[in-house]
Amino acid sequence: MHRIFPITVALMFVLLTAPPAAAVAPPSIDPAAVPPDTTGPDQPLEQRRVCRAPLTLPGTNFHDAPWANAYLGVGQAQRFATGAGVTVAVIDTGVDASPRVPAEPGGDFVVPDGNGLSDCDAHGTLTASIIAGRPSLTDGFVGVAPDARLISVRQTSEAFEAKDNQNNQNDPNASPAAGSVRSLARAVVHAANMGAGVINISEAACFKVRKPVDESSLGAALNYAVNVKGAVVIVAAGNTGGDCSQNPPPDASRPNDPRGWEQVQTIVTPAWYAPLVLAVGGVGQNGAPSPFSMNGPWVGAAAPAEDIVALGGNGEPVDALPGKDGPVPIAGTSFAAAYVSGVAALLRQKFPDLPPAQIINRITATARHPGGGVDDAVGAGVVDAVAALTWDLPAGPGNAPSVQRIAPPVPVPPPDHGPITAVALGIIGLTLALGLAALAGRALRRR
Repeated sequence: MHRIFPITVALMFVLLTAPPAAAVAPPSIDPAAVPPDTTGPDQPLEQRRVCRAPLTLPGTNFHDAPWANAYLGVGQAQRFATGAGVTVAVIDTGVDASPRVPAEPGGDFVVPDGNGLSDCDAHGTLTASIIAGRPSLTDGFVGVAPDARLISVRQTSEAFEAKDNQNNQNDPNASPAAGSVRSLARAVVHAANMGAGVINISEAACFKVRKPVDESSLGAALNYAVNVKGAVVIVAAGNTGGDCSQNPPPDASRPNDPRGWEQVQTIVTPAWYAPLVLAVGGVGQNGAPSPFSMNGPWVGAAAPAEDIVALGGNGEPVDALPGKDGPVPIAGTSFAAAYVSGVAALLRQKFPDLPPAQIINRITATARHPGGGVDDAVGAGVVDAVAALTWDLPAGPGNAPSVQRIAPPVPVPPPDHGPITAVALGIIGLTLALGLAALAGRALRRR
């Protein structure tokens, strides 16, 4: 995506031993590492930035449906399903609820007494409106699944930072801004336990293959949400910039590695937990991959990520965010993920008995495949909502592979709180559409 506002959420990742080569294998999961279902921040936080609000570009006319809706066939798809009876959890910066975005409280990991219905970053509200915004007679905007139930889980915010963070830079449990890998893992468990049939995560963190991190709690949480609670988890592929350096394409001389795992240089999490999750890349109005969309063998599908129209906190359409030199168009893989979460909600309504893996299979099997059938930029291709709802397909896998399971770890002594590199968790896709400014070390951004 185009970089918009870097909304960064810092989360600490503990560095592990570097591998001998750049090649990477899919992540392993320890099912016993599921974190507790608790809300609240990992550390005391305080607001240090003013809240931002979305804008409207000069001359914009919102009378017609957004190009992205037409491109995905949203209007036609809503003849078959509207998301009724499906609960979608939006793990993001919170949602400013309105009659058109009637999100319900889902918990807060930024302030201890919050309920998730506050968005100081103008990101979670945009994301939620794309998923399930209600229509209006005054404009052409409507979310993909307008009858779905929305739950807002505020897990991150660029406006909040750790109190006295200058004194905590050597503490692996502290981070400069609100949000951590630990709190993201807890948020996933919390959303799953609240009955979410679809979970949208428009956040991403990048780190180099030679410097892996310990994210065992996140892997276990995702496995719990999908294979225990039955949620479909949709995540953003991430945006380039900062620590998110673009991955090279697969090596054609290595036919046994068609997706290019051996070529990966930058790992994006939680996207690389595919096929447990569906990682969504971005495209522009011409159907070409967005230049900012992170590539990788984990990318499963793609959706619109540029020139986005959504709803602001007052329920009115917006198409820009504040930039350094004025309003900039909304863009980012965050919003591509939101579109696909909406499609997943439609599928959950029409096929209520399908497990998560088969819902994802319907999305990828019916996508508009790129040349060669699949690639690391758009995965199986741009999502086709109508085809996903109507095609007669083989059932596909019964359960999502939980990647490689590992044995429970043996007890270890308390961690050494010596100097450590932090990874920033960021909001993917605000103004720059995910161009987050790294807060520390590696950046986890909203894509």
